[in-house]
Amino acid sequence: MKGLTLRILFLCFSLIYFNSIASTIGIATGNKTVDGRPLLFKNKDRVDNYPSDVNYYDGGSTYYSYVFQQNDGQDHTRARMGINTVGFGIVYSDSENLEGASIGPYGSQLTAIALKTCATIDDFRNLLNETNGARKAHNHFAVIDSTGKGSMFEVSGYSYVEIPVIDSIGTMANTAKYHPDRGDPAAGSTSPQREARANYLLTHGPQEGLSYRYFTDEIIKDFCETQEDEDSMPVGQYYTNPVLSRYKTAAGSVIKGILHGDSILVESAMWLCLSEPSLTIALPFFTNVSEIPPFIRSGASGDGMAGSSDKVRQLVYNYAGGRYSDRYADTYDLLRIREHTFKIQDSLFNSYEEHLTDWLGQSPEVAADNMKDWMYDIDTWAKSKYDSLIIILDVNDIKNPNIKSFELKQNYPNPFNSMTKIKYSIPQKQNVKLSIYDSLGKLVTILVDKEQSSGKYEVVFNASSLSSGEYFYKLEIDGYIKTKKMIYLK
Repeated sequence: MKGLTLRILFLCFSLIYFNSIASTIGIATGNKTVDGRPLLFKNKDRVDNYPSDVNYYDGGSTYYSYVFQQNDGQDHTRARMGINTVGFGIVYSDSENLEGASIGPYGSQLTAIALKTCATIDDFRNLLNETNGARKAHNHFAVIDSTGKGSMFEVSGYSYVEIPVIDSIGTMANTAKYHPDRGDPAAGSTSPQREARANYLLTHGPQEGLSYRYFTDEIIKDFCETQEDEDSMPVGQYYTNPVLSRYKTAAGSVIKGILHGDSILVESAMWLCLSEPSLTIALPFFTNVSEIPPFIRSGASGDGMAGSSDKVRQLVYNYAGGRYSDRYADTYDLLRIREHTFKIQDSLFNSYEEHLTDWLGQSPEVAADNMKDWMYDIDTWAKSKYDSLIIILDVNDIKNPNIKSFELKQNYPNPFNSMTKIKYSIPQKQNVKLSIYDSLGKLVTILVDKEQSSGKYEVVFNASSLSSGEYFYKLEIDGYIKTKKMIYLK
């Protein structure tokens, strides 16, 4: 263990607990993976499901540094999943049928302590031994270290049960199975269904072994309870409560571990979705890159990558009854979104793997600089591509229950030659932006960008300098959007 005593660490943590409600975690090690390197995944649920955030903690000379996922507005004292600079990775879920003690850290706090102080699974086991009877945590943890080993733990406030994962796989949701003090599962628990689906995906992966790509594309982004349902899609409305990527999933992550002798800072990585994974893309983060691109980091107001994902999410779920009250996904739109996001994701993976060979041949300092530049550039590209989805998908209405309805009419004439009129109306004084995009989602021009009083408006669009084809016009009012398609024929 590294750093100060646990007693001092505990005093640094707030006792305010935010219940993440439920999560699903999994692990694969040894000959179950394509290259022998361990893998972790976590799909994180949150009751209010505001955007997730990603951050980097610099431990200086006292603690290990690490990259981690957190709830928006929190700091390094809480972590939901992450990996540190010595190759120790950790994910966790809440337990429905284990209890915490009356004092000590909660699960997210214990995870942050582990990332700061643990280099090995033995270190984590020692941390649990030292905190028995003095932790409010009641969780399931999956951990890996730089030897390629892995273990899962069912942890109450007073004791724990360890399940070693050697040349094997494992998955847990929220129901303890091995701990002697376990009680009954929560009423209406969907843990058995989620565990069963995760286990099916882990045992039905590629013959050559499980990979970080498979964990990302096929596990954390999975949106069906059974394979038969996925094979028969689309079905229109699909009940998502028992599935891995569901109506209240706020983030998903795949942690790519290492083996003894690997270049720890270059080969380890965390691929993180900052919203419901089935609707977004996983971005790469490294332990030797201490800066997170500011345009990626989210805010509950809807900024960053999570804010972009939240807008796309409104195509699939109905927000009219409040945030995340709808448990039924519109799979027609979901599949249209995934058609685009999977192309972006594959490009990210391909670029990463092409550059990884170069980084491994460089000095640690040079590799860190180049990885930082690449991460910034690729995240910029990925977010730009993702933001264009709203345009490419020809969204007619993204609903906001907190704003009075506004109207965007079909342009006239349509199709048009050279010039067309666009009419819209707003019910009250608003900031208004009216933009034109091409068929690839690239901004062509901004026709209106100012505050306007309530009323009806008409704008003329002159396309004489453009090529014939499909274009989209998008009306944004206080961050909420309506989009329509038009055809230009010279």
